[in-house]
Amino acid sequence: MRLEVKDLDCGWKAGEPIQRFVNFTLESGEICCMLGPNGCGKTTLLKTVMGLIPRMRGSVLFDDRDVQRYSPKERSSVMAYVSQDHEPPFAYRVRDVVMLGRAAKVGYGQPSVRDWQVVESALDDMGVRHLRNEAYTNISGGELQLVMIARALTQEPQMLVLDEPTASLDYGNAMRVVRKVRELADRGYGILMTTHSPDQAFMLDSNVLLLQRDRPMQFGSATEIINDTNMLDAYGIDVETKEFLTRKGDVVRMCAPVF
Repeated sequence: MRLEVKDLDCGWKAGEPIQRFVNFTLESGEICCMLGPNGCGKTTLLKTVMGLIPRMRGSVLFDDRDVQRYSPKERSSVMAYVSQDHEPPFAYRVRDVVMLGRAAKVGYGQPSVRDWQVVESALDDMGVRHLRNEAYTNISGGELQLVMIARALTQEPQMLVLDEPTASLDYGNAMRVVRKVRELADRGYGILMTTHSPDQAFMLDSNVLLLQRDRPMQFGSATEIINDTNMLDAYGIDVETKEFLTRKGDVVRMCAPVF
C-alpha cells in the first residue's frame, strides 16, 4: 500500500484553499500524525484525501491510482474513516454497530457467517469482545472509540483514517487507544490520524504532517518536526522537547510546555 499526496490544495468549494501544496506519503505499516492549531484544515485535508471533498488542485494517489477514480465500494475496501463525533442515536448492541462497517460488502442481503466472523475478529483485535452484547449507549467514551475502530476494521481496509481518535478521552483511555493504533500499524495498516498531542507522535514513532495557516506545511519524522521552534510557531506556546529514561529502560521523548 502506498498513499501519495502531491501538491494538494484543499478547502471548501466557495472559498479560498485552507491548505496549499500539501505533499506527503504513507506506506503500509506507517503512521502519519497530523498536527496543527484549530482551524488550520486538518479535518478538511483528511476528507479531501479520502475523496469526500473535491480537491482544488493536485493529486491523491493510492497505489498509483487516483482516489477519485475509485467507486464508493472500492474506496471502502481501501480506506476506512473514523470521525471524532459519535452520537449514539439508539441502544443498538455493540456487535450490530460494528456490523455496520460491513454494509458495502453485505449490501441489501443478510450478513453471512463470514461477515459475523469478521465482526468478532475486529472486536477481538480492539480488545472489546466482552462488550459485544452491551447497548452502544451504555459504554464509556474510551470503549466507544475502540468500537468505532473495530467497525472500521470490518471494512477490511488497507488504511485507517482517524480524526482525533483520543478527543475527549481521559488519560488512561487515550493511552489505550494509542497502544491499539501502534498495534494496528505493526500489523501492516497504514494510519493517517489527527491529534492535538505532539507526545502521541513520539509514542507512536510516527511521521508528522504539521499544518499552519498561511505557512508551508512540514513533513518528516516526529523528531525532525516536533521541536521548540515549530511548536512555538504553530501553537504560540514555548515548549521544550526532552528525552528521559523509563523504569523499563526505554528512552522516551516528550514535549513539555514552559510556563
